[in-house]
Amino acid sequence: MEGNKTETSGAERSEEIIYTSVKFSQPPPIHANDGLKHEGPCSQSSLVCRLTVGVLSAVLLVQGVMLVVLQMSDSCPRCPELWMGYGDSCYLFSKERKDWNSSQESCAAESARLLVISNTQEMNLFKMIPREQSWIGLRNTTRSGWVWADSSGLSEIKVISNSPVQHCGVLMNGVFQASSCSVSMQWICEKSLK
Repeated sequence: MEGNKTETSGAERSEEIIYTSVKFSQPPPIHANDGLKHEGPCSQSSLVCRLTVGVLSAVLLVQGVMLVVLQMSDSCPRCPELWMGYGDSCYLFSKERKDWNSSQESCAAESARLLVISNTQEMNLFKMIPREQSWIGLRNTTRSGWVWADSSGLSEIKVISNSPVQHCGVLMNGVFQASSCSVSMQWICEKSLK
C-alpha cells in the first residue's frame, strides 16, 4: 500500500467539536460628573434644565435686589404706619371717641386735619367704606353755612340735620349728617402724602 489514508465518513465528521472563544468589549464606566459629555436625549434636556434654572436664579436675584433698593428709597413718600393711602392723601381712622374739637386737636397733633372731601373720587371712596359715625372737617357757621376745615364751601352735598344746635359734620356710611359738637365719636384725619 502506498500510504495510509484514512477515510472518514460524513457521520464521523459531524461529531467533531469545534471550539472558539468570543471576547466582548466593555463600555467605559459612566461617571456622575460627565453627564454633559454623553450624547442622547437625556443630555440635551439636562443642559436645557440647567440653563433654565440658571436664568431663573439670575432673574430672582435681580428682582430681590430691586425690591431692597425700592424699600430703602425715600423718593416715594409713604403714609405713616396705621394710615391708609389713597391718591395724594393719607387717612387715619381713629378707634377712640372724642368730641369734635378734641378730634380736631388729635389730628393736628399728627400734622393732619379732620377729613376734608375735596373731589368726587374722594367722596366715592368714603361712600364705599362702611363706618359708624365719624367726625369730619365740616362745620356749620351761622354766617357762611357749612364749610370745610380748609375754609372751602360745601358744594352740591347736602347735610342731614335734625336740630338747629347741630353744627359739626359727621360722615356715616357715605352720608353727611349734622351732630352736636360735644358728642363723643370716632374721627377721620387726613394729611397730604407730599
